[in-house]
Amino acid sequence: MRFISLVALGAVFASNQVMANNVAFNVAPVGTACGSGTTISCNLSPGKSCKGNLNPKQSSIVITQALGNCHVSLYPQNDQHGGVIQRLNTDSTGTCVFTSVAQYQSYGIYC
Repeated sequence: MRFISLVALGAVFASNQVMANNVAFNVAPVGTACGSGTTISCNLSPGKSCKGNLNPKQSSIVITQALGNCHVSLYPQNDQHGGVIQRLNTDSTGTCVFTSVAQYQSYGIYC
């Protein structure tokens, strides 16, 4: 009976891992090549989000890993304030988006 419980627990854990969406993106400040900055990653469950602040402000972003039906929103102020100034669908993996000035202060990843 204990063996069956452990197998069932393992199956539940494995199915939860399969359902999680791993999203990763790289942000870089002014003067740093796109993709050469800080990589941020998040494991998402359906209907959940990951949010955070960027310090210092960043000027470029490239999505490096993602599954479908997700997007990254970038904001000019901390804690996702100031309105979305850039939104990237995860279909844009590998495409660098940049500005000549650092304006990305926080982010939200939504699936």
